[in-house]
Formats: sequence, C-alpha cells, structure tokens
Amino acid sequence: MIVGFTTVGWLQWGTISQNSEVLRRLAVVEQRLDSVIKSSLNSKSLMTKDECDRECVKNLVSEAIATISGLSQPAKQQVIERVVEKVQTVSGASAKTQYVSLGAGETTSTEWVTIPGAEVTFNINDFGKVTAIYFEAQLHSASGRVYARLNDKNIGPLLDSEVYHSAGDAKLISARVNISGGGRTIGVQLKSEIQQPVKILSSRLRIDTK
Repeated sequence: MIVGFTTVGWLQWGTISQNSEVLRRLAVVEQRLDSVIKSSLNSKSLMTKDECDRECVKNLVSEAIATISGLSQPAKQQVIERVVEKVQTVSGASAKTQYVSLGAGETTSTEWVTIPGAEVTFNINDFGKVTAIYFEAQLHSASGRVYARLNDKNIGPLLDSEVYHSAGDAKLISARVNISGGGRTIGVQLKSEIQQPVKILSSRLRIDTK
C-alpha cells in the first residue's frame, strides 16, 4: 500500500539568503503557532484537538503569522500552507490525508497545454478507503486568467478538476475531483486566457481516507 507522498519544493525562493530568512521566520511562526494552539485548545469555546480539521489549523496558522512583518502576501500564503501541512503531519490532526506531488510549469498558449513531467501514475485503490480527492494548484498570472486542470491519459481531461485564478498574487486553488480505481496516469494541463505568460507554481493531489 502506498503510505503517502511528500510535496517536494513547495516553496521556490530566489536566493540562498532569502531561503535562510524564510526558514528563520518559519521557525518563529511555528513557535507562535504552538502557543496559539495550546491557548486555543484550553478554551471551551473552540474545537478540541481531535476536532480541528484543515481549516481550523489554517485559521490558527493565519493568526500566528499575522504579526510577522517583512513578508509579502504571496510569501505569507506559501508559509501558511507549508506550516499547515507540517502541523497536520506531526500532530495527526490530518493523519488520514496524503499528498501526491504533480509538478509545475508555465505557458502563454490559449489552448490547453500538457505540462512536461507534471504527472504521476498510481492506483487510487492503493490508498485504502478514499473519502475525497482534491486537485490543489498554486496559480499565477500577471494579466488575465490562468486555467489549470487534470488530464487522465486513458480517458482525457477531468472536467471537474478545472480551476482558475485571475491576475494578481499567486494563490492556491483547489477543486474536488473523481478518480476511479485502476492504473491511472494523471497529468496537469494549463492555459492562458489572453496569450500572456501564466504559471502553475506547484500542484498536487490531496487524498483523504478513512
């Protein structure tokens, strides 16, 4: 049985000094998050630890990072997603969630383009009793919309997976999808609304199981 995949290279920082600074800030965020969680769990008005789902954890992370200065909003969003995933893995709050990394790429085409290397072959049945599958993509466009979707080499595009983001800061978008059992090779497709450069900075499948 596949026991899970880790997302590699989720953050793509420009220089070594930037990496060091972000990691330092991430450590501060995690310390603050720990104290926020402890104080929150002691409050009868909030969820118990066992009841704290992904959105609950994300809200706690956002609260912890709110006072961190010197990071742009896209950088803060990336840090939030990274900490959420780490907290879920360590705390067991989402021990029944696994991630399958897909990849990244860019295009200027207004037609769907398959991103080279952004694909994975697997059998969804190997994950056990699956309750939900999500396509998660971090999208960026300087102008116009950027569209992304999954493509099954056997049956074609998964229409329920299509997501988009308008011009502006990079944003993580997700869509619930249906992937049937059996051997599947799932890839990522991308297109631009107005023939301007668009990017998918990272993408993955989120698989929730019982």
